[in-house]
Amino acid sequence: MNERLEIIVGGSKYHRDLVQRALDGDKRFETHDPSVLKKFECAHWLFGRKYIYWIYGRGPSLWRHIYLWVKRNPILIIHWIGTDVLNESNNKKGVAKLYSAIWKKLFLRKQKKGGLINFAGSPWLVNELASLGIDATYLPLTTIDENQLGSTKSEIIKDIDFLSYVPYSRFQFYGGDKILYLAERWPDYTFLLIHPDLNEIPLDFSQKMPSNVILSPRVDNAKMSEMYQRSRFFVRYTEHDGLSLSVLEALYYKLHVLWTYDFPHTIKIENQEQISSLIPKLINEWAPNEIGHMYVMENFSMEKWRTDFVNSINNNLKE
Repeated sequence: MNERLEIIVGGSKYHRDLVQRALDGDKRFETHDPSVLKKFECAHWLFGRKYIYWIYGRGPSLWRHIYLWVKRNPILIIHWIGTDVLNESNNKKGVAKLYSAIWKKLFLRKQKKGGLINFAGSPWLVNELASLGIDATYLPLTTIDENQLGSTKSEIIKDIDFLSYVPYSRFQFYGGDKILYLAERWPDYTFLLIHPDLNEIPLDFSQKMPSNVILSPRVDNAKMSEMYQRSRFFVRYTEHDGLSLSVLEALYYKLHVLWTYDFPHTIKIENQEQISSLIPKLINEWAPNEIGHMYVMENFSMEKWRTDFVNSINNNLKE
């Protein structure tokens, strides 16, 4: 594909903004905001080789954008990244069940016409989608860009032993209860939990936190970089996951990652007792995770992602 790829980027706002920044400034792409779909001028998207790249979920709404589903063009690229796959596997009832049936019929018809490409953000999501009858190509998202993340300063004091991201609204799903258990069992180690919805946490709940647990709201990129570099370990105790961007970032900053999934240069959480009993040994033997840093730099850089993105589109269109 030598011509410029004209593409609307939509879906989850966080991931949409991430991809928009990644593609802007690269001469291979001409990106547009999904708001153009609401304008009369969007009619030209029905002709020629144009793309709508939708990150998270089923793609554009059937009710608002049915015209995108009944024709081959524009080509829809749906990027499944985690919870959206879990939601798809859940049983539907009532109106949701009817919508799902209509969507699946149009989805398969557009796919048969060659107007639909599915990407999955991790190898295990490829398998989960296959069990739902959806054929997807593995393409991870990434934030690994040295120009954005900055250097990894080894001289920063490591005053946070365990860092984690745990929204209060999904506290158990993100393993918040299990992380608190670890903090209670090992009171000499510091746990910092980032809650994007910190203002929603009831006062009595926060007051019951062990004294070695620090709560933080969502912070900007510069502050997040500092938190990573002050930390030894990153804990990702999720019930279900895609290839977490926070795991890649933690590896970039040379943290050791404890995760419920098997991934190179991380420590897999098999069960609560196994990981809890490991903690003193992990602390005592800690050293910067240099090999994890090199792994994400070589395999998940933003520049590599942009090239893989174009190649994956080409390969799917040839099939």
